[in-house]
Amino acid sequence: MDPLSEIGVFVRVVEKRSFTLAARAMGLTASGVSRAIARLEGRLGVRLLERTTRSVGLTADGAVYYERCTRILRELEEADRAVASTRSAPRGRLRVDAPSMFGSYVLGPAIGRFLAAYPELSVDLSLRDHLVDPIAEGIDVVLRMAKLRESELVHKHLGTMPLVIVGTPDYFARRGRPASVEELRGHDTLGFLVGSMPLPWKLRHEDGDVALVPTGRFYSNGIGAILEAARAGQGIVQVFEHVVREDLARGTFERVLRPELQQEVPVAALFAKEKAQLPKVRVFLEFMAELMRATVKRAGPARRREGGRRS
Repeated sequence: MDPLSEIGVFVRVVEKRSFTLAARAMGLTASGVSRAIARLEGRLGVRLLERTTRSVGLTADGAVYYERCTRILRELEEADRAVASTRSAPRGRLRVDAPSMFGSYVLGPAIGRFLAAYPELSVDLSLRDHLVDPIAEGIDVVLRMAKLRESELVHKHLGTMPLVIVGTPDYFARRGRPASVEELRGHDTLGFLVGSMPLPWKLRHEDGDVALVPTGRFYSNGIGAILEAARAGQGIVQVFEHVVREDLARGTFERVLRPELQQEVPVAALFAKEKAQLPKVRVFLEFMAELMRATVKRAGPARRREGGRRS
């Protein structure tokens, strides 16, 4: 019997408090179990078990060894499950939490392709703009768009989403076209509400990154409502370039500021360590990485054309 098998016998004897019951559970003879424990104690040079006519107990050395052995066996079981899971088809229910704008305009339109590729999977998608605890809420993957602090969760970078500031030709004809970060402060800047406060715009400046708080006449926690206000000429808005790609192509919106003054927002997935090898989580992360590459690739040509046309 190899040392690992002897450890398994030792742990089962402790759990059953009996050589006979341990032997029965493992399909061995009582004498075979006794010999395995004797070999283990002889190899270690310590006595692990106290034997009486009625029960079996641990010595002080045995208690320390038992704690380590159970930890090793659990890790082996987890390794077996992880390897087996990579060979099984993704199935079951996948719970995802994402920011509302990203979920509505990037993930939502693409989720049909994911479901079609994995017919045994179903998805619950919640849209919230504050960080949630995936372990406490039973969520498999949390998507967030920010630089995240260190935590016990696994943090996987998926890509970046470029931002753009846009308005209508009518608005610019009435109010002028801002050509710098400073000039933005005199314009009607529409804001996306997070809680009771508008989300600051992210910009670059020669002196470093700038956070500009919107000061327009309309704020909302629904990006659709903000975009409709901007399309009606009520102000300018900072939004993911992907969201307004078609508006830019049609000329409904025009871009302001050079691309190098705009920031890109990182997109990351957060999940508990033990979720990493689940097939449903693994294929979703692969899908998200490909979705991010495709999204930025489609937005790229429009960004270069708009950036080359105006400063």
